[in-house]
Amino acid sequence: MNQAKKYRKYYEALDSIGCKHVSTPRQIKNGTRVFRLPFKDAWNQDIEFATYESGYVRKLVKLGYCPCYQINKKRKGSRMIKVESGQHKGYYYKLRSNERILIEGNGDRLECLFNYIIRNYFRAKPRFSRKIDMEWLDFIAKWQYGEFGFESCDSDTKDDILKKLQQ
Repeated sequence: MNQAKKYRKYYEALDSIGCKHVSTPRQIKNGTRVFRLPFKDAWNQDIEFATYESGYVRKLVKLGYCPCYQINKKRKGSRMIKVESGQHKGYYYKLRSNERILIEGNGDRLECLFNYIIRNYFRAKPRFSRKIDMEWLDFIAKWQYGEFGFESCDSDTKDDILKKLQQ
């Protein structure tokens, strides 16, 4: 599948989940595409992502010290650095780091972004399910209904507690 068709397919998929294309004309001229999710984060800020002509895909962060972080996959890398001064001049040392794998095509970058958004924002998270025992029922009866324990509740309150635990 060529990049233009792939780009169109994933652009429509992003549109169908409610993402808006919010790039400025200058960003478009530079090859940057910015997309905004239809909901806000916990700090009431817009959630935005950008794809760059250089091959990077990033999540843009508006609060905090980090302006954005990369979504691209990474691989372990290393390179040799020559010491230019000091008593170890002329020696080499190995610098280990993580390298980002750049994504060449526009369609491939949009596919990577779409998969990231679906995986992290639209998949149902498993709900925490606690083991229900008499100790837990007594705790709920005491703190939510003001009773001394589950056994001291009337039948309507017991039914109400059990229904809430089943939800």
